[in-house]
Amino acid sequence: MKRLIITFMLLVLIPSLVFSAPFAPSRLQLTLPSVQQYNFDGSLLEIPVTVTGTPARIWFFVFTKDKGEEIGEVQNGYLGWHYVNRIDTCMFTSAPNDLQVGQSTINWDGKDDDGGTVPPGDYTYYAFAYDYTTPPESQVAVPHDIRFQKEDSILVKELGEDGAVLDNPYLTTIDGVGIVHKWILGGDPTDTGLLETCDLQIPENFRYQIPRPTSPSYYDPSLIYFCESNKDDLIISLRRATWVPNDLATRDTEWGFQSNECFRNVTGPFDDGNYLYWGKSDVYSTEPCTNSYVSDYDGGFVAQFQNDFWIKPEEFARGATQLQGGPRWNTSPDGSGIIVQSTYFVLNALGNPLRYLDSYAYPDFTNCFNQNGDYVLDRAYYPEHPTPWLNFSESAPYTRECYADHNFFAVAPCSGLSTSFALLAPDYTGVGYFNYAGEPGTTSRATAIVQNGSAYDGMYVAGLIDSEVGGLGYCAHDSFKGLLQYVVGVADAAPSAFAVEQNSPNPANPATTISFTLPEAGSVTVDVFNVAGQKVDTLANDFMESGRHSVVWDGSKFSTGVYFYTVTSGDFSRTMKMTLLK
Repeated sequence: MKRLIITFMLLVLIPSLVFSAPFAPSRLQLTLPSVQQYNFDGSLLEIPVTVTGTPARIWFFVFTKDKGEEIGEVQNGYLGWHYVNRIDTCMFTSAPNDLQVGQSTINWDGKDDDGGTVPPGDYTYYAFAYDYTTPPESQVAVPHDIRFQKEDSILVKELGEDGAVLDNPYLTTIDGVGIVHKWILGGDPTDTGLLETCDLQIPENFRYQIPRPTSPSYYDPSLIYFCESNKDDLIISLRRATWVPNDLATRDTEWGFQSNECFRNVTGPFDDGNYLYWGKSDVYSTEPCTNSYVSDYDGGFVAQFQNDFWIKPEEFARGATQLQGGPRWNTSPDGSGIIVQSTYFVLNALGNPLRYLDSYAYPDFTNCFNQNGDYVLDRAYYPEHPTPWLNFSESAPYTRECYADHNFFAVAPCSGLSTSFALLAPDYTGVGYFNYAGEPGTTSRATAIVQNGSAYDGMYVAGLIDSEVGGLGYCAHDSFKGLLQYVVGVADAAPSAFAVEQNSPNPANPATTISFTLPEAGSVTVDVFNVAGQKVDTLANDFMESGRHSVVWDGSKFSTGVYFYTVTSGDFSRTMKMTLLK
């Protein structure tokens, strides 16, 4: 009898042991050379790549480097689809390669996307990868009590007040009645008691026309900045409140900014520690209305402009269902102030408000813009469409968000084409449509990306979209940025440039290797600093010959966080950022 009782108790306990556990994803990590030399002679370049954690579907990209001013302001391509505003642009995009865990190579023949030879010079190269083998639903990160409706977005908080990476980043979203949901990654997704909420107390005559994400501020986590609209009085307001966990927020009735030029949609705000950015538009108006605002932390007005890219009078005149489509403010992937804007009508842009505000030398703060004619995220592109090539038309694909990682690769969840998401390169060149593992590709789903060196880096994908189902599944993801350096006679020539590579692995856990190349012999120091600028370790202080060298940093006696290492030799010096996880 005792054996039967023990067996019964084990059967009862096993499900709880299996289904009740902290969320601990299997991260995908790419390791490639931070500096890859090539002599641009038409030979095959083989770039070593190490995949750890999960298998990877990976792409390789070659971009211009430091040529933005030479490129200037350009709108080109079919239908003038692609706009760039003095930024570096894509020369080559590879086909996807499916790699297993371990060491492999990425090959390039020195050609551009048109088959021409890429001129010798220094270029930036990128890699983007995601786990194509594991369905997101098999790794649930957020409980189903957090609903991600069709209109909802997800906002990610990865950095603390001191700018260091949070050990446990968190996600927030807001529902249609003004209740903000906050979930710290790493908690047991079956334990709904870990879910924190805060009620913004939306006045009875106000509402969220389209629910937008909001979050404790980048500048002060105790504060929430949000927008609300009063349709009857045609008022849109920027407001502030103090976050009160699992209770009513304390609204600051003396703080805010109000406008009544148009009322239909209000988006944002997003703050980056410098300013608050928000906007409004009226997709049903027959008059242009896509205003963007910049406010300071005192609630004061800083700047306003109307971005004509979001307004299509010529399309409206020939049958488009809307005159304008946005924009919606989205995210700052890396705290740099560069933001993502998107709309339901598959228009997507990267912007740099700080560049615009600092000089006003740019027509607006748009870095690049993806529009119809790219064949990725295009509407009404098929020949039999009665009004072909209209952005604002009721035809697939349908997408509601565009979320970028820290190298500015953008993922736009979309539906209507039997696909899960569209991928855009850092200048918003369309790469293509792709599916998560096990995905039917029939639903438009919110997506968030965490990529700042924490244990939770990856893509977070909303559950099936309807009024009842929510939660977030996890898909491992990583991207990489390095230097493709022009060197004549790579195999025979002595090192011609001082170079410091990104430490590997990064994050360190706890040891990592720092490699560097010396063009000539000399005294070398390698020092490690914390985020306060204090030197915490010296890894080398020696005379070294020319060539490539490596040192190892053991971070076991240091706390988790962001550090910087500086390699100095003679007149040469370079500082790089690294992350320590334990």
